[in-house]
Amino acid sequence: MLDIMERKDFIFNTNVEQKIYTSKLSDSLVLDKATNMMIDLEKRLNFYDSSSEISQINKYAGHKFVKVSFETFELIKQSIKFSQKTDGLFDISVAPLVSAWKINSKNPNILKKEEAKKIASIVNYKDILLDDNNLSIMLKHENQKIDLGAIAKGYIADKIINLYKENNITSAVINIGGNVKVLGRKENKSLWKVGIYEPIKHSQDIIGALELENMSVVTSGDYERAFLSEGKVYHHILDPHTGYPADTDLKSITIVSKESILGDAFSTPLFMMGKYMACDFMKFNNLSGVMISKDDEIIITKDLLHKFNLFCDKKVLSY
Repeated sequence: MLDIMERKDFIFNTNVEQKIYTSKLSDSLVLDKATNMMIDLEKRLNFYDSSSEISQINKYAGHKFVKVSFETFELIKQSIKFSQKTDGLFDISVAPLVSAWKINSKNPNILKKEEAKKIASIVNYKDILLDDNNLSIMLKHENQKIDLGAIAKGYIADKIINLYKENNITSAVINIGGNVKVLGRKENKSLWKVGIYEPIKHSQDIIGALELENMSVVTSGDYERAFLSEGKVYHHILDPHTGYPADTDLKSITIVSKESILGDAFSTPLFMMGKYMACDFMKFNNLSGVMISKDDEIIITKDLLHKFNLFCDKKVLSY
């Protein structure tokens, strides 16, 4: 009989929950190791920490290369590849726009179209310069900034699951602010059930659940962070091309993948694309997912149909 061990922390400005099934009391040390790994990565990757490697890259933008750790270099390099795949809809250099809109603050701004476009003109992943030999990075122009918030949770979830595997743990789940990755099956050999929430702010209603093993589940949606002004809703997912919140026919999209970094990187640009382009992109790139449209349809990839249990009366389409 395996026991469940749990640990809860607050890292990356979000709740982090670890669960492992084990018969060894000493495996509690693995949870401690995982937490220490996350804290260490947060110190390097945190946009808001002035001493982080990301902040140093931003500080010296347009002036000099900054030497970084292997993990930071690897993650930025992967981020550029995701930008290339999504024609720049995923772009870690979107940070100046995020700062200008202040959507996550108590006093968000509404940028004029011209102002947004001007700031968007310095958002360009192609200006992230890499020196592979020296593990160094530089932004080409002053005022450019990068923020790994759209990909770091997925990257870290993958690293934590790998840490569990290295320590012979075969059943576990890590939840980093809603980014969920499961290892193996539960203690009773049943599949993990991962819920998909109704895409409404603070909603606890689950529209359905996926039954999975060795998979990651990542959701992006316009309900997470938004504000209302003069009857118009402005959400936090900014289109790097226009500088404005993305105009889309989706409420949310959930990506199911073996690697959490894929779900994290692709969920946001696919949300921006809207349901038709997102369907095409997912087919072409062999991705699995569940979309909820603004007309309340659930659109699901065929490979997930037998893994998805519906808990509501919404119309379900598969492709």
